[in-house]
Amino acid sequence: MIIRKAHALALKRLLADQQAQRPYTEITPEAQEVYLELERADLVRQQTPVRWVLTYAGAAIAQVLQELLAWGPKPYAENEAEVGGDVVIREGRGLPAPETWPAEWRWLGSEIIAALDSAARAERVGPKTEKTLLERGLAVQVWNRAKKSEHLILSDAGRTILDVYHQARPRLIIDHTLADFIRQAPLGPAPASRIPLGSHQEHLLEAMRLIAYSVPVSEVVAFTALGQAVKHALQTGGFGEGAVLSGDLLWLLAQHADGKEIGPKGVAHLQALGYLDAAGELLPAGEWALEAFRLWRDAPRQNVWTLAIEAEEVEVLQTIDALWQKYQATGNEDEMPTFKRLRREMLDRKVAEYRKLLEKYGRRIKEIPRKYQAIAQQFSEAKDLARWYDDNFTLRETLYSLESFNLLASEENNSGREVFQLTDIGRAVLDDQAQHRRDISSTAVKAITMTRKAFSAPALDWWQQGHDAGLIGTAEPTRSGWLYAHLAETLQRRPLLTRFEMEVFHAIPAKGITEDEVYALLQKRGREPERIRWALEKLEARHLIEILPDGNIIETPGGELLDQALAGVPEGFGNPITPLMVRVLEALRSVGTLYVKERKVRILPRNIKEAWKRSGLSKEAFDDALKAARVAGFLGKNAVTTAGLLVLEATQAMNPQPQENLAGFTQVDFSEA
Repeated sequence: MIIRKAHALALKRLLADQQAQRPYTEITPEAQEVYLELERADLVRQQTPVRWVLTYAGAAIAQVLQELLAWGPKPYAENEAEVGGDVVIREGRGLPAPETWPAEWRWLGSEIIAALDSAARAERVGPKTEKTLLERGLAVQVWNRAKKSEHLILSDAGRTILDVYHQARPRLIIDHTLADFIRQAPLGPAPASRIPLGSHQEHLLEAMRLIAYSVPVSEVVAFTALGQAVKHALQTGGFGEGAVLSGDLLWLLAQHADGKEIGPKGVAHLQALGYLDAAGELLPAGEWALEAFRLWRDAPRQNVWTLAIEAEEVEVLQTIDALWQKYQATGNEDEMPTFKRLRREMLDRKVAEYRKLLEKYGRRIKEIPRKYQAIAQQFSEAKDLARWYDDNFTLRETLYSLESFNLLASEENNSGREVFQLTDIGRAVLDDQAQHRRDISSTAVKAITMTRKAFSAPALDWWQQGHDAGLIGTAEPTRSGWLYAHLAETLQRRPLLTRFEMEVFHAIPAKGITEDEVYALLQKRGREPERIRWALEKLEARHLIEILPDGNIIETPGGELLDQALAGVPEGFGNPITPLMVRVLEALRSVGTLYVKERKVRILPRNIKEAWKRSGLSKEAFDDALKAARVAGFLGKNAVTTAGLLVLEATQAMNPQPQENLAGFTQVDFSEA
């Protein structure tokens, strides 16, 4: 949906003619493109060759626009108007008549829809979009009596537009000219300058929701979930004249795929377009066209999945892999990566790394990269290197973090000891990082995966993070980018909160706080910004919070459930929840009996041993996690408590549900990316 000056004038004119009951609106040949763009967005339709009329969605948008044009600045007296208990202080500054708008100014566009969506989800307008929504009449300033503070919320006009956007059903019609434009356009995310701005083709793509622009200003562009499927389909199919991909063609293809008779002419047409082979079987273009049909009919996903890995964690993966190789070469079980053996190896590596740093910089410690300065200073003064390592590197928490993303698993070896085994996902990460070990932030991965929604593109700084991490090239994701996007949408997460992450998590309510406010609150307590940043990255990657494009932060459903589960955890508890504790809870639930009314699972004492076997943990690791779960209140003497069940519900909510179709990145051939 895009409304610029020409579109607003067209809507205004159609509404006036409709209210005056004129038989038709005369359209000049120069205005035909504008009406086609509105028609693709489901705002107008051509009733007869000479009569264009507003659709329900178009009439609603035109009426909102009409009401806003009558605005002037409206300061409110105390108690004059209220919204949800908040006193309205000021509405927008008044929207000028469309005749005075700059031709390129966008009253509505995908970036405005994304801003409205973020504000609706957070129940307040974020700091990055306050000016944008206020000047369009889509936000109002309110006084919150409870918090005794001012903030912005969506106006009635803003809420109406968002509702209309969700109800509208854009038409999908791509002719051979537009198909060529799509083939040449970058998949994105990419700088917006990579697509010819202001062109009729660009407007058609945005009207049909095939591309989206970044919040708050359109600096980055990306094909949406539907757009990506369409673009992939047109890479090897859709060659011909006239309409080469449309809603009608997709219905025809879907009927054929379902085994319904579409007639020889229908089959021949789909074959000529490259969607079917000579035998009537789906070609790759046809498979992508069916994915486009699903997205066009059922709408794209709502969730954004992501992943976060620090370079230090990658080093631990590499060390575990090296120890397994030593064991395989020697057959010596003492080389297996137990915690004790891994710690000794990591200590040796870190001592060698910091000794090399000091040899390079000598006494010029202030010239050492800031990330390493404090640790290097302590190393230069350390008398006990083992203690220096434990004070600066949290190996156990690192292992928990890697297991929370299913990059490794704690297992029991033949001698009954705990060892750490890389998963297939861990090996994929290891292969990617072999030549260039680096941080992969949640924001960098999200810059790719967020495009799988209908109206989302990453902000320029998010795109920059993805670019700097080697996940995004100049026009689309790199091979690494496709890999991490694929992993983010397929791996199974388990909850983890370190003590510090718990502090950050508790600072975030379900709704009503911004990213800047979280930093300000925690920095007052003396917490370092970089440490706060990584805690937020990990919380988002575990799908417990979501940092919205407008600067708001909200808890996800999984985050809200975990918040409830942690309500009874004692203050100062080391790691309030770990993947091992969750594995114990899962195993105990599988051998217990659920009592629905009491909201607990009772376990017979004799079944504890069976739970241990099912957990896959060593006896020591199982017992330690069992004890920690009891202290945290997730387990009673012989039962999984209500809090424990909430943890398991949160675990489920942290991962894609069976009904959430994640086709897309999973079908990309990484070898050609």
